[in-house]
Amino acid sequence: MSGALLSCRSARKVFRTHEREPGLRGFLRGLFKRKWLEVEALAGIDLEFAAGEFVGLIGSNGAGKTTLVKSMVGIIPVSSGRAELFGRDAFHLRDEEKRRLGVVMGQRSQLWWDLPALDSFELLRAIYDVPRAEFDQRLARYVELLDVADQLKIQLRHLSLGQRMKMEIIGAFLHGPEVVFLDEPTIGLDLIARETIRKFLVELNREEGATLVLTSHDMEDIEHTCRRLVILDQGAVVFDGELVELRQRIVGERAIELHLEPGTEDRAEGLAESLQAFEGRLSRENPLTLTVQVPASRAHDCIAHLLSVLAVRDLSVERQPLEDLIRQVYATPSLAAGLARP
Repeated sequence: MSGALLSCRSARKVFRTHEREPGLRGFLRGLFKRKWLEVEALAGIDLEFAAGEFVGLIGSNGAGKTTLVKSMVGIIPVSSGRAELFGRDAFHLRDEEKRRLGVVMGQRSQLWWDLPALDSFELLRAIYDVPRAEFDQRLARYVELLDVADQLKIQLRHLSLGQRMKMEIIGAFLHGPEVVFLDEPTIGLDLIARETIRKFLVELNREEGATLVLTSHDMEDIEHTCRRLVILDQGAVVFDGELVELRQRIVGERAIELHLEPGTEDRAEGLAESLQAFEGRLSRENPLTLTVQVPASRAHDCIAHLLSVLAVRDLSVERQPLEDLIRQVYATPSLAAGLARP
């Protein structure tokens, strides 16, 4: 795990709460003799994130996403194991390390509710001791990217949900953090606001090299931004890899539909035999339309072959939405267990 900006080593978090019996009698009994209940939120997590990664962290409600994020940024300590940030125990970060970190919580605000966003940004500049020229340059760029120039002097309380979230994101990036955690940043936002925020995050990850960890229940957020995907279930990692790998491991075959140029003759002659080299087969043949089934791992090479031997007007590859893939993972325990194995 050496060299990683963030790492978890057998990180486990257990919350201890008491279970109260109903009614007045249960209340009185709980005053003198409590029945304690332990809830395991993280079940021995092993992860590491390198500089410049854009990681999607997903899971159902109660899977442990927010607990993992809070452990990695030092809000709560792990019960056992380690959660490290910048090579140091995340719960004991020093001020100089906290300056390298940014956090956006979709349900929490870091800006001042009664102040215009611009005043909040100035306060953050002072808190993080950002040089004026650097601050002005970043603010101008971020305001342009998120299209909020005309809302900077309006009290935060008077902005719409989407406008407020854009301001929160600007505030999280103004001090130039190396690592930013974004917990449900697009929750409740409309399509246009979500798309604007996605483009902003992708550009900052690409241009500035910031390491981003995004949690979201909106699978389009994950698909449009993240290169790496971590799936949690009951506090454990059931998948850690690229989205392409997830599709290959869940979806055995891909369907390639080809629309051919008019006048193409004997188009399928010898095609079925040539597809055997890619473990593919011709599943449907209609006038000017062919459908080929091929293992997901061989789809790219098979498409190149088809384009070289056929006069193709249009081509489409069956794509299963990420939301459907995740639904399969949670609906099939044996599938989740298989993904967890390397």
